[in-house]
Amino acid sequence: MHSKIFQITETKVAKDNYLNENTLEQGDGNYYDYCSEIDDNERKLHITNLVDNILPKGMFVLVEADVIRYNGGADKWKEEFVAGINEMAKAITTDNCTLWVGAVYQLEKYLKNPLNTGYQFYMDEQGCSYHAEQSYEFLRTVSQLEPGTLLYIGGVIDYNF
Repeated sequence: MHSKIFQITETKVAKDNYLNENTLEQGDGNYYDYCSEIDDNERKLHITNLVDNILPKGMFVLVEADVIRYNGGADKWKEEFVAGINEMAKAITTDNCTLWVGAVYQLEKYLKNPLNTGYQFYMDEQGCSYHAEQSYEFLRTVSQLEPGTLLYIGGVIDYNF
């Protein structure tokens, strides 16, 4: 399956430091089967999809082609996240706690990826990290920002998982 990785940072990333198909470890035993560049039209489509459909409604707005503004809303997201954890934890029983795709597995997936998306987030401004994060790490980082903070989108690449 394919999805996208977004480089999103608090400072504008120089083109030389954009996430690209060679930034992340790939291949056997590494994080991604492979990564590849995407064209500008596909990049714009996925940035718009990220802001309009994937991220919590109203939390972000696209202000330029490569700039999103955090509008606030982390407190509401945290409340919903914790409520989701509690609800999922209630579903865990002694009968299903060891099932391969049972309630524990579903809770684990939710903890790592509360947005339930294949999109991943690369927040390294210098391009030194070898992997991206699922949605929890991005939202955890965002929850520490002040409303009005601008975030810059650097590289957006395709990956296979």
